[in-house]
Amino acid sequence: MATPHEIIGEEWFERASELADWAMEKLVNRKDVWGQYSVLTPAERRREGKAYKAMTLPRKEMRGEDMVTIDKLTRHFSSRHHRKPQIIGLHAKSKESTSKWFGIDIDMHDETKTNAEDHARRNLNAALMWWKELQQKGYDPLLFNTNNLGGYHIWVLFENPAPTVDVYAMVKTMVETWEEKNLDEEPETFPKKVKEDSIGSWFKLPGLHHTRYHYVSLWSGDDWLDDPWLTGHAAIDVMLEARGGPPPPRVDLDDRDTAELLQRGRKSWMSIAATERKFKRTGRAKVCIDLDGVLARRVTSGKNTDIGPPMDGAVEFTREINNYADIIVLTSRMSGLTGPKADEMKAKIEEWLGRHQIEYDHVWDGPGKPPAHAYIDDKAVSVRPEYDGQKAFTGALPLIEKLCE
Repeated sequence: MATPHEIIGEEWFERASELADWAMEKLVNRKDVWGQYSVLTPAERRREGKAYKAMTLPRKEMRGEDMVTIDKLTRHFSSRHHRKPQIIGLHAKSKESTSKWFGIDIDMHDETKTNAEDHARRNLNAALMWWKELQQKGYDPLLFNTNNLGGYHIWVLFENPAPTVDVYAMVKTMVETWEEKNLDEEPETFPKKVKEDSIGSWFKLPGLHHTRYHYVSLWSGDDWLDDPWLTGHAAIDVMLEARGGPPPPRVDLDDRDTAELLQRGRKSWMSIAATERKFKRTGRAKVCIDLDGVLARRVTSGKNTDIGPPMDGAVEFTREINNYADIIVLTSRMSGLTGPKADEMKAKIEEWLGRHQIEYDHVWDGPGKPPAHAYIDDKAVSVRPEYDGQKAFTGALPLIEKLCE
C-alpha cells in the first residue's frame, strides 16, 4: 500500500509536464543559467559536513550551449528521490534586468536546536502576515511549506516582466519589517541584488525538497480548516491558476532613501547582542580568522573593495577547522563602517568567501572583536604571560620588532 508521500509524489509526477510548461512561461527569466543541487560523495560529505552542494550551471564557457529546457523543468517536477541531482532553481532576473516574479525565503535549517518549535511558529506567523499583505495589495501570492520543519517560501508573479530594480525595492521594503514580525533574521529575497553585471541568485522551484522526502504544501487561505495546507493535485491546481499581479511601484533612483535601500545588505540578527547569542548557540568552539594575508592575498590597489585571490591551502584550512569550530571572519575592512557602507562591505566579503568555497559561519560586523578560542592573523604575536611568565614578553619582542621593520 502506497504511503501518503508516495501518493503525493505520483501526483507531482503526473502533472510534471503541465508544471514545466507553466514554469517556462511564468517563471523562467533567463534560459542560459539555472541553479542545481549536486549530491556529494561520502568523502565529500564527511569533509564538508553536508550532503549536497548548491551550484549555478552551466560553467561560463558553456553558457549559451546548455540551456533551461522543458525537459529539465519536467525532470524537476517529476523528481521522486532527493538523492538524484534533478532538483533545480531559476534566476530572479533576465539579461535585460527584468523579473517575472519575486521570492521570499524564510529559513529553518536546524530542527534540533532547543527553540526550534518556537522558531518554526514565528516563521509561520511572519509568512502568513506577508501573504495577507500581498493579497491586500492585489497580488495572488503562493505560500509554500517547504520542509515541514518551519521553512517557508513565498512566490509572487507579475502580469508582465517588471524592472528588476523596482521588484527588488518592493520585496526589500516588505521584508524590512522582519524584526516587527518577531523573526530572528531577515529572510533572503530573490532578487537579492540589482547589480547590472551580475546574473543574480536563483530560487529553488517548488516540488520535492532537496534533502528531505517532503513535497511542498501550499497555503489555501482557509485557516478555519483543520488542515489548511494543500498537497498534490490540489496544490498544483492552485499554482497553475495563480494570477500575475500589477507591476511594482516605480523607484526614483535619485532619491536618497531609495539609493540606500538598493545598497542595503541582508541583516542576519537583530543586534550585536543577538549576534553574540548566535555564537553561543552552537556549543562549538569559536575561531576568528583574518581575511587579508591569511585567507586572501593582499592587494595594493588601494581600494577597500578589492580582495585578492585566495591563499593556497585556505579552503582546506577552513574546512579542517570547520570540523570542530565555528569560523568568524574578522577583518579591519569593516572598521569604522556603519549603515549601508558596512552592509555593502560585508556583502562583498561574503560573496568572495562563497565564490571561493571558503568555510565560515559569520563575518564580524560588531564593535571590537568577538570572544573566541583562537585568533588567527598574519600579524599576530602570541603573548601568554599567565602561562609563560615574564619570558612571554621578552620572547615576543623580537617578533614584534621584525613585523615593524
